[in-house]
Amino acid sequence: LWLRIGAHIQKEFQLDVLLHLTCHLPKDELKRILHNARAAGIRNILALRGDPPIGAERWKPIPNGLNNAVDLIRLIREEHGDYFCIACAGYPEVHTESWNHPELPPSNEARQLDLARLKEKQDAGADFLITQFFFDVDNLLQWIRDCREIGITVPILPGYLPIQNYNSFCKFTSWCKTKVPPTVLRALDKIKNDDAAVKNYGTELAIQTCRRIMDAGIKSLHFYTMNLASTVTQVLQGLDMVPGRSQRDLPWQSTLRRTGSGEKIEQVRPIFWSNRQASYVARTAEWDDFPNGRWGDRTSPAYGELSEYYLAFKRPKVNRVNLWGAPATEQDVWNVFVKFIEGSVKQLPWCEQALSLESTIIKENLKWVNGHGFLTINSQPRVNGAPSSDPSVGWGGDLGFVFQKAYVEFFVPPSMMAKLLKVMPEYPSLSFHAYNRKGEEHRNTPPSNVTAVTWGVFPGVEIIQPTVVDSDSFEAWKDEAFELWQTQWASAYDKDSPSFQVIQEIYDTYFLVNIVDNDYTNDDSDIFAIFTRIITDDMSKDDLRSRVIELEAKNEHLHETLAKLQTIQEEMNKDLTASHNEVTAVRDENQQLKVQLRQLQAQMALASL
Repeated sequence: LWLRIGAHIQKEFQLDVLLHLTCHLPKDELKRILHNARAAGIRNILALRGDPPIGAERWKPIPNGLNNAVDLIRLIREEHGDYFCIACAGYPEVHTESWNHPELPPSNEARQLDLARLKEKQDAGADFLITQFFFDVDNLLQWIRDCREIGITVPILPGYLPIQNYNSFCKFTSWCKTKVPPTVLRALDKIKNDDAAVKNYGTELAIQTCRRIMDAGIKSLHFYTMNLASTVTQVLQGLDMVPGRSQRDLPWQSTLRRTGSGEKIEQVRPIFWSNRQASYVARTAEWDDFPNGRWGDRTSPAYGELSEYYLAFKRPKVNRVNLWGAPATEQDVWNVFVKFIEGSVKQLPWCEQALSLESTIIKENLKWVNGHGFLTINSQPRVNGAPSSDPSVGWGGDLGFVFQKAYVEFFVPPSMMAKLLKVMPEYPSLSFHAYNRKGEEHRNTPPSNVTAVTWGVFPGVEIIQPTVVDSDSFEAWKDEAFELWQTQWASAYDKDSPSFQVIQEIYDTYFLVNIVDNDYTNDDSDIFAIFTRIITDDMSKDDLRSRVIELEAKNEHLHETLAKLQTIQEEMNKDLTASHNEVTAVRDENQQLKVQLRQLQAQMALASL
């Protein structure tokens, strides 16, 4: 498929195509692909070793396969001579597998070894190299000088990944152990909750970085777009590298070209822009903005950011057994989720960062339900008209108001799923959708349903709905969500171990469920009420009594805290009253002095007559 896509792009759009080829296939299959690429008229290959298979910590060649990119480059040259222009990868901060220790920077010896391997790629026949993305320009330029000193003479294209949102920036730099200058970290920390500000900063930083690189004598750049081209377009415009007027027709007109099977005609376009085609393109050009977690369009080419190939397996080498322990029962697994909510477990396969600030509002509820088998992987509280500047739930800048429907997404065992289905009709404000791994589906929403769960009202613009629950997207997401049980958790244990067996059982039997509470205006509406109902129905009298005592203790603590705050407030009010009285007294005294001054001035004026 990818070969057909590449051939189509080259033929229909007249663009040079650089096909990526890795060592995951047997040598004969690689030869077949190269033959077909040549037959399709493709002239450029990016030769990579590729990442380890899913679940593997290190690379291991497949039977009848190749060891590394050097072998692949040699194969291409042996089979096709100079027909293909071959690119390879370079690592200014050293390939992560060459690091002496996962948490320590690479030694000078590791750096020299990595450069020697890069020289082997050139000697095998590589025509140019593209670097791993970077943010430290000084380090990049020194690395290029080091390459030249050992005889690497081929062109070097710095690879740059513009910062498009804060979560992706943290994820990518963590996976690739990228060195980030402190000035960049400080700047991002101040704006990390404002997606638009982060994107604007990322664009300006990219322009400054690329301009500095080109001022150093480098004339070619490579951008990692992650299938989101608008930021890169802005960077190129900032670098004055885009013609003032497009040299081709509107992008969609390429589909009107004639092919061997006849004319391919665009099927649908709104009539309103029939005479303003450029306006139509401009209006739709930003549909891919802000692609983070819950922020995006399911039709976007970047949909499903956790599945992006380039960084799919470049994750930190963490000891997963140390991280999650060795659970022997389902309750042990539930306890891991509770510890994640508490913060003592730093990440889960579905959650690579700590609980978001907005979810701390419902932290106690999350701990309660996770401890009883509702294993949450995503959630948000109900919000009804909070200021957009609110530090916990705000977004989109100032002067707006934001709204949210309460949302919870979780795994649940089949026995609890049956109880959930039984009581769900008693909660008419809740909509839900559930799948298990085998495809068994339960829902109370219509097919292809889309529900906005976050929206904002801002001056002078239409209502913004950045977050939706989309049933079609959920169907695609559930495959990835279930797969993480195996690829990220079960693979940490021996297949004969109790831990592997319990994770496998969860993978095979649990349901993935999302619930939305559509009653966002009712202060008494509680999305967790249905969970409490199911959990307490199964509790013994002693357990219920213990739960009541626990809640009463928490309520008493809250009352004590409230009483202390009220006391502080009363003292502050007294101080404020005293200060007000002092200000009033000073104001009165000042007024009396002014009267006396005027009287004195009048007396002096009379005395001078």
